[in-house]
Parts: sequence; C-alpha cells; structure tokens
Amino acid sequence: MQYVFWPQSLEEGKHGSRTVVAVRESDTGWMVLALLEKQEYSSLVKAGSCEKYGFTNIGKWESSSGFTFEFSKNTALFLVKFKPPRLNLMQFYSLEPIALVLPEKDYLIGSAAGNNHNSLREFHKGSELSEFGLRKSINLINMYRKHLHRLNLASEKGHYRETSQLSLLLARGAVFRRPVTGLRRCAVYLTICAHFLAATLVTFLNMKPLKLVNFSSTAQQIDLRCRQLCYFPEQFLRINNSESSGSSQRTDVKSQTSRIRMFPCNSYPDYIRFYNTIWLIANDVSFGLSLGALLAENQCNIAVFLNDMFTRCLYERVHFVTTALSHNPLGIKLNGELAKFLSDLFLWTIDFSYSMYIKRITSTRCISIFISIVSTASCFFGVTFALAIAVDFVSFLTMHISLFYFISAKMYHWQLHVMQTLLYLFCGKKRNVLRNRVDSNLFELDQLLMGTLFFTILIFLLPTFLIFYVLFTILRLSVLLPELILEFVMALLNHFPLFVLLLRIKDPMRIPGGILLQPIGGGPEFKLKNNPLSLKQILRPYAVLLATMVDNYFTLSTFREILVGFPMTIKRHRMYRVLYSTLPEVPTKTSEVWTSLMSFTNS
Repeated sequence: MQYVFWPQSLEEGKHGSRTVVAVRESDTGWMVLALLEKQEYSSLVKAGSCEKYGFTNIGKWESSSGFTFEFSKNTALFLVKFKPPRLNLMQFYSLEPIALVLPEKDYLIGSAAGNNHNSLREFHKGSELSEFGLRKSINLINMYRKHLHRLNLASEKGHYRETSQLSLLLARGAVFRRPVTGLRRCAVYLTICAHFLAATLVTFLNMKPLKLVNFSSTAQQIDLRCRQLCYFPEQFLRINNSESSGSSQRTDVKSQTSRIRMFPCNSYPDYIRFYNTIWLIANDVSFGLSLGALLAENQCNIAVFLNDMFTRCLYERVHFVTTALSHNPLGIKLNGELAKFLSDLFLWTIDFSYSMYIKRITSTRCISIFISIVSTASCFFGVTFALAIAVDFVSFLTMHISLFYFISAKMYHWQLHVMQTLLYLFCGKKRNVLRNRVDSNLFELDQLLMGTLFFTILIFLLPTFLIFYVLFTILRLSVLLPELILEFVMALLNHFPLFVLLLRIKDPMRIPGGILLQPIGGGPEFKLKNNPLSLKQILRPYAVLLATMVDNYFTLSTFREILVGFPMTIKRHRMYRVLYSTLPEVPTKTSEVWTSLMSFTNS
C-alpha cells in the first residue's frame, strides 16, 4: 500500500488536467508539492531539475474525477491530507509533545508523551507504514515549504532572481560586517563578565556544608536569577543555530548550522523557554515597579501598621498565652512546677528576644528603612525579590517562636519515645537498635519496678508537655502558612508558562502535543491535524508542586508526624527542584561559553 500526503487547498483555482509532482525520501510516503501543467513539468525534466531534486510525477489530477495514482497502478492508495506548516512562524508537526523542560529533568514532573495510539492504530492498520517511517514522513511534511520553494526556483528565471538577491545581500553584508563584528565582540565580553559573576554567586550560595539556598528565600531568588543568566548564552546559541556550549563533543560550526537550518524544529523548545523567561522577568519588574511605587507612597502608614501588628503578635499575645499556660488553662490540670518552669523559660526567652532585636527592628524608623529597601529592590529586581526579602524578614522576626516549637517538639517526642520503650519493657520486649527490630527479652523484677515508677511519672507529666507542644505547633503553623503562600506566589511569578499559554491561544501549531489522524468518509483517506499541548500538560510542573506541598504539609502522614513530635520545616529544595526543570543542574563553565560565543561571532 502506498500512502500519499496531500496538502490542503492545493486544488483551489486549478482546472482541467494537471500533473501531480511529489517528492519522497527513504522509508517515507509521497509528499505532493504542486499540480503542474504538462508543459511545465516537461520543462523541469529537460532542465534536469527532477533528477537533481527528486521531483517525480506520481499521477494525474482531473477537476472532475480528482487524483489518480499512476506511479504504481496495482497498489492501493492511502491518502493523508494536511495543512502545510510554516517554519518561519515556527509551526510544525510532531509525534511527541514539545519539551517544555530539559530532557534530563523530565523525570521530575513525570511528563509522558502524548497518547496518539488510538488514531495511529487505525492509520497503521492495513498499511506498511511503521512508526519510524511515519516519523520521517512527518519530518518531510515539516519541510514542505522548503521543497516547494526549491520547485519554484527550479526555473531559470527563479534561479537568476535568487542569485541576484544573494549577490546584493553579500554586498550589503560586506559594508556592515566590520561594525557589526565589533559590536558582537563587545556584547561577548559583557556576557562573559556577567556569566562569570553569576556562576560565582551560584557556587557560593550552594556551597556545602551550609547551603544558603535551603534556608533563605532571598538566596533562592538570587540563585534562580543567576542560573537563568548563565543559561541565556546557551539558549541564544541554540536558537541561532550555533553549537551548544554544553555539548561534550565539538563539531564544525558551519556543518551543524546547516544541518539545523534544514530542520529548525530542534531549537524551538529552547526558543520557547528563553522567551518565556524573558517575559516572566519583564512582568516581574513591571509588577515590582507598581509595588515599589505603592510602598514608597504609603511608607509611613505601612510602618505604623506593621509596628503595631508585630508588637501585638510577636510579643504581647505570645507573652500572654505563655503566661496563661502556667495557670491550668481551659481547666486542664497540669503539673504546676513543670508548667511554671517551662513558662518562665519561654517568657525569659521572649523578653530577651524582644529587648535584643524585635523591639529595635520593629520600630517605626527601622520598618520605614526596611520598606525603602524593599521598594528599591522591587523597582530594580522585581516583585519576587521584594516577596523573598519579606519572607526572610518574617522568618527572622519569628525566630523565637520557631525556637519554642522545636524545643517543645523535641521534649514531647523524647517523652513519647521513652514511654514506648517502657511499654516494650512491660511486654518483655526490647528494641534492637543494631538490627532495627524488636526482640524478646527477660527483665528482672527490680527493672520492672523501676520502669513502672518512671512510666507513672511520665504519664502525669505528659499533659503539661502536650499543652505546650500544641500551643507552639499552632503558632508555628500560623507562621508557616503565610510563608508558604508567599513562596507559592513567587513560584508563579518565576516559573509560570505565560509565553506558552499565549502561543496556545495565538497559534496552537507552534506548541504541538502530538498528531491526530481523522478518517474522512470511512475510506482510505485521513486528515492530519496538529494536537496542541493541553493545559494539563502545560501546567504539569505546578500540579507536581501542589502535590509536593500537599504531601509535605496536608496529608495523614504529616498529621501522624505532628502527633509524635516530628518538626515541620519548609523543604525549599524539594519544592523548587520541580520548578528548576527548565534549567541545568550545574551552570556551564565560563571558558566553554567563551569558546562557543567566539566561534559564533567569527562564523
């Protein structure tokens, strides 16, 4: 069975009898280029263009009867109609969804290829077309307009016009080559300096044993911008058909450029990721200008409001609740001595923290200075930097609450662990730490008696530890929730696929998610359609991020961990690992970027 790919609207304006001219490659079907008159095709044959470019007469087309396949008369015909893509507008067909993340990080979001098996199964049924042949045929369809352009230029007039235009372009290029080369070199020097500084900052922020990106939201934001800045030259080289600066094998620049220009779809994912990042940074700065102007205009009122709120929430209310715990709150009978000891310890820490840094930092004057800093950072670096500074500021001010939470959680967890060990003792069991299991063991009477005394004491002390732990867990959650919301807003502003969504609305053929083959009339005729990426595929990283946040903070396992006293923390490295799927793990060395940029400049 022979299969022929027929462009839509090819028959418009055609009358009478026409010769069907098509091309093919090995393991592909026939792709129809044009319907020519007999004299036009004869002139192509005489000029040797058909033999040179592979143009073949595969049949005739009549305005009354349609297409008649004559290349192999005893073979059944399988016709597929398609809309020719425009490569200059970055339209193309693809069997798999276009990669919005780097291939080596695809496992982070678990993205799968588009499910086109239902339509392809019917297409493969009864034909000899394999998936490999279909893939090569799709590549041939993507190059339709280049083959058609070659057909149009096959005549002597077209060849003369192309040669004259090329000569004119070369003459103009020779005039402007020197100043353009100088500007290119200046741009390369500036890019290399920026790349070196950004790579140094990334190395410093990720330096072990203390990785600042795991503790500071501002450090995380700086790390993100530096990684994006380091990746820009690589994306630029790939988009402009140059060699990748991160490739392990070095190839000839001209041969690679010509190869990619023949099939430029390989650089489209980098094009989308590059301009999506540019759009997000531009939106970030524009939002930052608005926020910075708003903060600067209402600086005094905001400073007074924050001073009053911080004083009440971070000192007065925490002081009041901690004092109330030593007086049997809600009628719960606590151990008076232990409750008073813990209450006095926490009250002393609260007073010390408030007098040492909270009172000074939350004064109206200091908050005004802080608002000025946030406003300036927001105007120059974007609203995400302002949010990151705000998150770190809140984390620093609530450091005493976090300290109380970790202390109470550790004491509560230790007590539960000791009580569990004593229960093993009563049951004649002993935990084997080396083998991580519980073994049988025979205890003496004095050991059982001593264990009973300790267990009784711990049972009566448990409500006191529990009430302190519950209180500071609630306070810790009240601090974590705003931080998580701000972190999620920052993730939206930093990684939202805005450019992809705009392409999805404007021109879905630029973000293919596979192909659809729809039967026409129940016969051996299909219509090839582009299946664009769905919103679910585009927003897949955010679905994974939400699932990670839910898994870390809002599941039964998390609730069980809270019950037994395991501490809650913001795991930034797990959250941002998903959103960093469009950036390489380690920035490319500056020397490699320098070599690639100089090769591109001299080419």
